[in-house]
Amino acid sequence: MPGFDLFQRLEWITYDWRVRQAFRWPEPVATNLGAVFIDDDSLKLINDAFKFKWPWPQQLYGRLVKRLNSQGAQAIGFDILSRELDEPNPHRDVPLANGGSMSSDDFYARQLRDSSNVVLSAFGETIGNQWRALMPADIFRTNTWAVGHATSDQDADGILRRAKPYKDDPDHGRLWHLGIILAAKELGIDLSQAVVASDRITLRGSGGVQRVIPLDKDGFFYINWNLQYNDRRIVKSSFEEALGLGESDEPPNWRGKLVVVGSVGSGNNISDVGATSLSKQTYLVSKHWNVANSVITGRFVRLCPYLVELLLILVLGVVSALMTWCLRAPMQSVWVAALGLVYVAVSLWLYVQFRFWLPIVLPVLGGLVLNHVGVVTYQVIFEQREKRHIKAVFQKLVSPNVVNELLDAEQINLGGARRQITVLFADVRGFTEMTDVVQARAEQYVKEHQLAGEDAEHYFDAQARETLATVNAYLAAIADQVKKHDGTLDKYIGDCVMAFWGAPMSNDQHALCCVRAAVDAQRAMYELNQRRFSENKRREDENSRRTAAGEPPLEMLALLTLGTGINSGTAMVGMMGSEAHIVNYTVFGREVNLASRLEAVSGRSRIIIGESTYLELQRTDAVLAATCIEQAPVTVKGIRTAVRIFEVPWKAAAQPAPSPTVLAPASKPV
Repeated sequence: MPGFDLFQRLEWITYDWRVRQAFRWPEPVATNLGAVFIDDDSLKLINDAFKFKWPWPQQLYGRLVKRLNSQGAQAIGFDILSRELDEPNPHRDVPLANGGSMSSDDFYARQLRDSSNVVLSAFGETIGNQWRALMPADIFRTNTWAVGHATSDQDADGILRRAKPYKDDPDHGRLWHLGIILAAKELGIDLSQAVVASDRITLRGSGGVQRVIPLDKDGFFYINWNLQYNDRRIVKSSFEEALGLGESDEPPNWRGKLVVVGSVGSGNNISDVGATSLSKQTYLVSKHWNVANSVITGRFVRLCPYLVELLLILVLGVVSALMTWCLRAPMQSVWVAALGLVYVAVSLWLYVQFRFWLPIVLPVLGGLVLNHVGVVTYQVIFEQREKRHIKAVFQKLVSPNVVNELLDAEQINLGGARRQITVLFADVRGFTEMTDVVQARAEQYVKEHQLAGEDAEHYFDAQARETLATVNAYLAAIADQVKKHDGTLDKYIGDCVMAFWGAPMSNDQHALCCVRAAVDAQRAMYELNQRRFSENKRREDENSRRTAAGEPPLEMLALLTLGTGINSGTAMVGMMGSEAHIVNYTVFGREVNLASRLEAVSGRSRIIIGESTYLELQRTDAVLAATCIEQAPVTVKGIRTAVRIFEVPWKAAAQPAPSPTVLAPASKPV
């Protein structure tokens, strides 16, 4: 099944990670493992010494067997398929002491027969459902002590993790793994007496030795990767050194060693490299002494029983559900993640210490994560209606930061409350004049071009859309600054923006945030006018061309300005309206009305604040307050006494003020 295959591949990834981590903490290994490597230098030196090119004549392997046995090697395993016989060639014959000679193949066969401790390799291929062995040539097979299979069985993702303890060939019977045969030699195990069950193989040797190889459902066992090809605990040499060519000052001690002969070369016809749990590029000859070491030391990778895995999924699922149900976000996710990390850490410890493979993917994903997501989904659907309502009301009115605070708050009072707030009214100046000019021009155009009926309506609609786009561009520039400074966007009143700070979330610096938003809004308006001015210059140039071509000219873009009034104080805050009609979260009271009146007296491109706002600035930002310029007191509607007011400068030293002109072609802001 595709889904199960995905989980299996994910679990393999976690297994490989554990193997690599465990490799950092070496464990005791067998002390009698050896290796003879055929590498690129070996090919060159053998060619120089004997004039032999690859593939080498069999006599070289015979010479190696003779020399290793003379030095006391206990067993020799060849990870090389000796399937082809040498062509008759006197140059390849081996001279004898009596003056005669022997063919290369006969010499190798004699050494195999005389040594009685050499294991040759058989490789194989699966034809249908039957594995067929590619055996050594009969002259070698019949003279060697044993033949073992050296097949690398990669998993579905192309990585070698497992080994088949034996392969059954219809013609040659049971062929044990090369590494197991070498270990059996060391432990005195008679492999013909092995007890094979569906989940294990029991091997018994001399002196009461017993080894139990755990099997998975496919009859494989996982290789306990402890040794790389260059591990210092392995006695090793190159092929030519083992033959006595260019010996080092301290030749290897082969006495009692189980020697594996294989390739670590890089040529196309000699390379034996593949992906394993340790790395993507591993010399595959290393699998043999890792298997042998595992059998000798009795250290196998043991799998978690399915019932235990199911119990883990159940227990972790229950714990995850309880944590999610009892804790608030985001702590519920934090604790679930922490439990997952603890579980992963335990699984790593079990593998490193005991080579016990505790599954991670299904218990964590199926137990922890799935139940956590399920409970959270339930809470979101059935228990978070109030938060969804809050988000629906405020996500377009305030910045994401304020929305998040609202959603995280334990209690939120939207029904009405007195709050210390600062209110901003920002009016786009020149909009009314602009609409009048646009309307007049549209009527003139319709008259001049004698448009009537649907044509005239389409033209008027197009002009209306452009006018609305213009005012929306200016209003959006203001609203962006309100939300940037964590304000609440109350409403649009025609071409005026109303916003406030200090509710629904309290803000001790409500006045400072509001004034900074007003300053940034003025600067945003200036930058917008600069862009529109540049566009007008382009349109002027374009209109010269259009006029010459008899085409109607492009309209100039309006350059509008902003008047801002700000006031602070106590106001009523809450939802206004009814669920059946329009509901708005707003503020009202004397201080709100005063802010509206200050906007009316602000004129163009000015920010006017009330005395209470100025006093708040002195408390929160004395530097900004010091830049404010007191104006003459004003009398406003609804307030009996004159109001003390201040202007907040916003223009940079080298920045001229925007021009208040409306639809002024090619008039640069000054």
